[in-house]
Amino acid sequence: MDPYRTEKLNQAILKVLGDVLQADVKDPRVGFVTINEVRLNRDHSVAEVMFSVLGDDQERRDSFNGLKKARGFLQSRLGRILGVRQTPQLRFAYDDSVERSLELDTVLDDMAARGEFLSEREKMHRLSLSDLQAPTELIDGLRAAEHVWVVPHFNPDPDAVGSALALAEALEALGKVVRVVAYRDPPPGVQELPGFGMVDIDGEYEDLFAMDEPDTLVLVDCHRIDRSGPMEDTLDRFTNRWCIDHHLISGRKGPEPGWVEARACSTCTLVHQVIAVLGDDGAGVPLTADMATNLYAGLLNDTGGFRFDNTLPFSFELARRLAEAGVDTAQVAARTLHRQRPEGVAMLRHVLGTFSYHAGGQVVVAWATRDMLAETGAVVGDTEGFVNLGLAVDGVKMAAFMKEKDDGRWRVSLRCRPGGDVQQVAARHGGGGHKQAAGCDLFGDAEDVVAQLAADLTAALP
Repeated sequence: MDPYRTEKLNQAILKVLGDVLQADVKDPRVGFVTINEVRLNRDHSVAEVMFSVLGDDQERRDSFNGLKKARGFLQSRLGRILGVRQTPQLRFAYDDSVERSLELDTVLDDMAARGEFLSEREKMHRLSLSDLQAPTELIDGLRAAEHVWVVPHFNPDPDAVGSALALAEALEALGKVVRVVAYRDPPPGVQELPGFGMVDIDGEYEDLFAMDEPDTLVLVDCHRIDRSGPMEDTLDRFTNRWCIDHHLISGRKGPEPGWVEARACSTCTLVHQVIAVLGDDGAGVPLTADMATNLYAGLLNDTGGFRFDNTLPFSFELARRLAEAGVDTAQVAARTLHRQRPEGVAMLRHVLGTFSYHAGGQVVVAWATRDMLAETGAVVGDTEGFVNLGLAVDGVKMAAFMKEKDDGRWRVSLRCRPGGDVQQVAARHGGGGHKQAAGCDLFGDAEDVVAQLAADLTAALP
């Protein structure tokens, strides 16, 4: 049978039946019937007529009965109008393809509303602060604590210190006994944050522990006690340990229970969300101007003054809330952004002399030795942010800054421009972080480590 002729006849039957149903069939039961398709068999003796009905199940059954009753009349009119020798026998079948299509459209619309078809970056840009919800276990643990140590990572930055100070004040407001324990030689600016005068930085950690007998440890901007440097052995004595951090870094020990949320642009963002539900029955602890100032310091610095790629719409949502709470935003920026001691400037002169360029100027590696620190009187905290100077050079896409430790180890900070991924380089050496900011430890002579980093970063260029 000629398929072209069959399809032409299918369309002719479809049109005739549609016209006859509309003009000549008076049965009210077929008033909302639509003929969607006609399918002739091979010898044209039978025509399957697919119809749909606007209505519920009962109306569909009524329409089907009406069509069956009108079948003889429809076949007769069809034969006369088409002039065919043998009129095909009509068989009616309900066509649910339209309904299935509508159901599929509904499913697709629901998925689209949930952001299922968005890229990861588009999903991140849709986030609001309310999407970052502190785990119940963490909140319950903090509420149950009585004597708490809050501890940032070794060589803390404004995000780590600001998180610790804000959380400590909130816990004290709930009647907890709280001590913030940090490290000697804090970086410039953080010692001017509200409440820093009460931070213990004398290094007598074992004596403090014996005196306080604390029951709970909270690590902030840190999720492993082996990132606490000289404090590790003391912190290992805590049985109740929690963490709040916004990046996961591998190491000798596993992460503590708590909240590690990589979608957050800073740990201060997460601490703000913890404070918002820390009170009884999920009520928030009132946000004081000092809390807000410390949180803003961390938010501002970890987003690079809202210039880094981790700056998202909810970053500005949080900044607005903190500013409304009384933060002097200009003063916080002046105290913590791009702040250097004279010793740090002297150290910078040495570090700039180590800049080595690779991959046609797309990769830069720099380092700081213990001898440089001794000569200038600088401390490790004075080198905070030096890696970003390398990335600021025109043409540079990836930068590494190495800091020599006292055990033959180099602590490496890695940065890259949007589109790159230094996390993969850090992970290869047991470190971690984000795509654009990561870190790891390497061992060896300075020249060998530089060569290793240059090769790894060159291979990772986008």
